[in-house]
Amino acid sequence: MSRAPHVRSVAAPPSTAKTSDIKTSDIKTSDRVPGSGEGPVEAIRRLRADPLTRLNELARAHGPVVRLASWPVSAFLVTDPDAIADALVSGHRAYAKGAVRRGAGSRRTVVQPLALLLGQGLLTSAGDTHRQQRRLLQPLFHKQRIAGYADAFAAIADKTADGWRDGQRLDVHTEMTEMTLAIVARTLFDVDLDSHVVDVIRAALDQNMPAARRAQLPGFTTLERLPLPAPRRRRDARNALDRVVHDLIADRRATGATGNDLLSLLLTARDADTGASMDDSQVRDEALTLLLAGHETTANALTWTFHLLGRDPEVLATLQAELDRVLGERRPTIDDLPQLPYTNAVISEAMRLYPPVWAMGRHLVEDRDVAGYRLPAGSTLVFSQWVVHRDERWWPRPELFDPIRWTGPDTADEPADAGPKMRPRFAYFPFGAGPRQCIGNTFAITEGVLALAAIARRWSFTPVPGLPVTPQPLVTLRPKDGLPMIAHGRYPNR
Repeated sequence: MSRAPHVRSVAAPPSTAKTSDIKTSDIKTSDRVPGSGEGPVEAIRRLRADPLTRLNELARAHGPVVRLASWPVSAFLVTDPDAIADALVSGHRAYAKGAVRRGAGSRRTVVQPLALLLGQGLLTSAGDTHRQQRRLLQPLFHKQRIAGYADAFAAIADKTADGWRDGQRLDVHTEMTEMTLAIVARTLFDVDLDSHVVDVIRAALDQNMPAARRAQLPGFTTLERLPLPAPRRRRDARNALDRVVHDLIADRRATGATGNDLLSLLLTARDADTGASMDDSQVRDEALTLLLAGHETTANALTWTFHLLGRDPEVLATLQAELDRVLGERRPTIDDLPQLPYTNAVISEAMRLYPPVWAMGRHLVEDRDVAGYRLPAGSTLVFSQWVVHRDERWWPRPELFDPIRWTGPDTADEPADAGPKMRPRFAYFPFGAGPRQCIGNTFAITEGVLALAAIARRWSFTPVPGLPVTPQPLVTLRPKDGLPMIAHGRYPNR
């Protein structure tokens, strides 16, 4: 598919004024924030029916701050990059992660459903607890540590690809899910994919992840305790996972945690300031948090990458030319990464269009100026990667899959908003940022690039004709009915 020069849309985009440029006298009160004008029931119904489309519509129609709801809480969609920077980095202490006030002093968090599965790990904890946990875990994700896992990333990707046949129809999402589960099982627990441990992990995720969006509704926690079939299956799967992980922990403590897998490192981690270590319960919570972060998100990122490559032969050809030049017929290694800029760009562009985490929430703990509006304490703010990553102010022809955005010069034939250096820092934030940035972002990118390189040098995939692909925004962004595609071996006779 030929790529014409980027052109600026004729329609005037929303204002690009920086939050820092807005004078104090120009700050408006929260009752001036634009919105759809719908009643609360209809607004929530439309948002729940198709959140991706609805959030995009509202942002395009109303600008950088949009009222999503006034009841039962005041909720706002915020798409201004400077305001996102304030919430995640410079002013993060004014925001709590994803809490929604319900009545006097009570709160419900959007991460509460995950806490049923993950406990109080890094993803679900807050405040001083979160800061202490992050300080304890950060050394586990130094680049030198991740380099030690790189061979496993590529080897398991190669092994996954060994099982495919030329012309075979397969579900790419299932394949990527199994592959990343094998990678995390090896690097986290030092077990193989055919282990009973992995069967239990798979069952717990399959039972609990699809329910996460429903779990944000009032009354879910009460329903989860009732002796109904679905809650019972979820509880049983969580309990089985607890037993398996605690058995692994007990075994490592008994035999000595001397390995390089993440579970062993969790057991031997010490706080640099206090010398404190983690008890078994905290090790369990952190291990499961790392399991989810390293498995679910990377599987989805790679799934959407192959979906996009299957619809763009030109990008695929450019990718495979780079892989042929750098790798030939060998497996990629960590040392190849600097020579694979286009491969890295393909992953970055896929995460722009289909961010594994499609939205994140914050709760204002004090009154705050947000992109020209004074929003009150107690408000819920939604920052959607799906919306911001497709904003034409920062991304000319935003629906186009174009990895050159990440590798080309910052001027070329595009308007001034083209190129990585010309965009606001928070026009792209797939891993969040600041104190709550995904701690495993380097792990995930390294895993994704090496797995893509290992597979794409040998295989390509084409869509199944007439089969629609619909994103499903759960905790992460999955294809609703999987991703059936046709596999094509590049060297079928070898």
